[in-house]
Amino acid sequence: MVKKKRGKRKAKSSKKLVRSSKKKISFVFNRLIFFAILFALSFVLYAATSNEAYKNVFQILSMVFGFILLAFGIVLLIFVFMKLLKK
Repeated sequence: MVKKKRGKRKAKSSKKLVRSSKKKISFVFNRLIFFAILFALSFVLYAATSNEAYKNVFQILSMVFGFILLAFGIVLLIFVFMKLLKK
């Protein structure tokens, strides 16, 4: 049985997505504001409800949104410090 010859595969050049630091900071800041609003809304609803089931749901939501808010805050600080140290 004759083996088929295959052409050599060329390595694809990987295109790296280059974003400016201003766009990164803007993106992180927008997400930070979004999750801050969600955190505040869920916390207010947690404090305003009297039903235990809703209270538990809003408490968990406010904790999750709070941790995400904290993570975006840390990322924003890292980007700002990187921008300041780069100069």
